[in-house]
Amino acid sequence: MEGQVAMVTGAANGIGRAIVERFVAEGMQVVAVDISSADLTEATASYGDRVHAAVADISDRTQVQAAVHAALFRFGQIDVLAANAGIADGEPFLEIDDKSWRRIIDVNIHGTFHCVQEAAKVMARARKGAIVCTSSTNAWYVEKNLAHYNTSKGGVEALVRSAAIDLAEFNIRVNAIEPSMVKTRAAFITEDPVGGPEYLKRVPMARFAEPAEIAAAVAWLASGQSSYITGQTLILDGGLTLGIDMPLPAAPLPGSARADSDA
Repeated sequence: MEGQVAMVTGAANGIGRAIVERFVAEGMQVVAVDISSADLTEATASYGDRVHAAVADISDRTQVQAAVHAALFRFGQIDVLAANAGIADGEPFLEIDDKSWRRIIDVNIHGTFHCVQEAAKVMARARKGAIVCTSSTNAWYVEKNLAHYNTSKGGVEALVRSAAIDLAEFNIRVNAIEPSMVKTRAAFITEDPVGGPEYLKRVPMARFAEPAEIAAAVAWLASGQSSYITGQTLILDGGLTLGIDMPLPAAPLPGSARADSDA
């Protein structure tokens, strides 16, 4: 990936910040996009000319277009897009109002679409590119009080598959990652002294993910090592969604070999 140019959204914190760090370590130049000017300045200050900071609200297409234009002006191309930016909130289903619903849908679905489409227009001219979108296990393994977030991430997964089939003719690959709980400011449960340990009882690996681990998966999907993979979703959940941890029965169940031998 040496010498390639990446655009990373939600770049000032958490997973996005870790993706920028990983891409720079891979020898890439990066356009780091975030809605927070102050956070973005702090996150990118140490990279010098390798990283260009672009402030944008991805729910506004014109701001996304401006960030894409900045990438072209500064680096001349876009080889990789990490469409990572997203927001969440927890509210009981019956209390979610239109304003709250629309904001999450506007950022997570509309915003991701804006980024994918605008970056793909550039990639299509070069007839190559790799796009990785950040979805979530919430796309299908839903959590209570997150109906708007769950719905938005399900939409991202469908968008990825749709974009992948439409953009394959331009040699553009589109894939997704689906993390569960990662140590970021949005995953408040990871810092909860009571709720955190309770949550981890359901995770076979018994720990939360580090942002760098998610960034490593993004880098792999963006690299030539995954050159024949498109329209796919990589789940990063420590085994959370594998199944239900059931206790062993106190005695052999009727009809089993053990029950028959006891008889």
